[in-house]
Amino acid sequence: MTVTLDSRYKRLRDYRFPEVLMTISNFGKTGTVYLKNWPAEKRIYIKDGKIIFATSNREDECLGVHLLKKGKLKVIQYYESIRLLEKTGKRHGSILVELGYLTQKEIESAVKSQIEDIVLSIFKWEDGHFFFEEAPFRIDEPVKLDSDTVTLIYKGIKKMDSFPQIRNALPLTTVLTLSPDSNKLLKKFRFDGIEGKIIDLIDGKNRVLDILTRLQGDELETLKVLYALNSVESALPVDYSKTSKEVMLNAISEASSPDALYKRGTELFMSGKYNESVNIFREAVSLSPDKASYHFYLAMSLVNTSMFKEAEDVLIKAIEIEPFNDDYYTELGIVYTKRGLVEKAGRTFDFALRINPHNERARDALSGIRK
Repeated sequence: MTVTLDSRYKRLRDYRFPEVLMTISNFGKTGTVYLKNWPAEKRIYIKDGKIIFATSNREDECLGVHLLKKGKLKVIQYYESIRLLEKTGKRHGSILVELGYLTQKEIESAVKSQIEDIVLSIFKWEDGHFFFEEAPFRIDEPVKLDSDTVTLIYKGIKKMDSFPQIRNALPLTTVLTLSPDSNKLLKKFRFDGIEGKIIDLIDGKNRVLDILTRLQGDELETLKVLYALNSVESALPVDYSKTSKEVMLNAISEASSPDALYKRGTELFMSGKYNESVNIFREAVSLSPDKASYHFYLAMSLVNTSMFKEAEDVLIKAIEIEPFNDDYYTELGIVYTKRGLVEKAGRTFDFALRINPHNERARDALSGIRK
């Protein structure tokens, strides 16, 4: 089924949900995050950077079903309360209290747990769309969430089970170092033995791959911890720039034109800020998928973050749009070389030279693999 979205919506996988929440939290913003992953539609309400409420259109995330899953409500009680809900239009929680099934305190605790579960469920989305509307809002709900946003992000990432999602967010070549605020942030969490060992190996020298190799344990769990620490800014890449926060805020807050995004992405790329430029070029591509140059610079950014397979796919798309651009074939050949696909690389360099016999980069690369 094709779902039509307005221009404010952005691809979630291009921004990563933990980074979206952390950015809004860092700047103390107030507004609503609208999320869609058909057929699910959810909203997260944020005040001064703190998540206070969330809603979902999924029946299995309503309060009554949430209580059933938690074992707090019996099936017969659920159906009786739903009957009164449809008859009176009262809040479900109020009906449950009136019927004597739960106390007011138990309802308040359940609502907070329900809100948290709605938010945490989004961390498992591998794709979807979102936009952030910065504006005051009104919620006619007596119960609000009082959990720390950083804690929610950490818990959410620990629930993720998609290896590609985590791998793409944190390339194995990334070198992490503990942030100046790490001690304050780390006090928010209760770490078990493995998490403490991981933190000890974050020293500004070890790559993610080195940490995985030295621990020799559950690699997915180790990656989740590293990604979680990175997302809540306890552990940052050694080349991290504070300006990336502003870049991310602008990216999620503005409905930028493709050309403006391309210009911003190129500036980031030329400054060596490849992780940031990946996000910007992805947005430019999603808004204007027929621009070969957008695909090309996205691929170049991906190459510089060691995401070679994705870079290959993006370059092939650029070539489909401009089939006689020798530079695109040259870069594709270089990607094949980095992936160890020497024969493919050779054929690709040959084709680039047939288009432009004066392409020195293609000629040098071809000579290099034939030595």
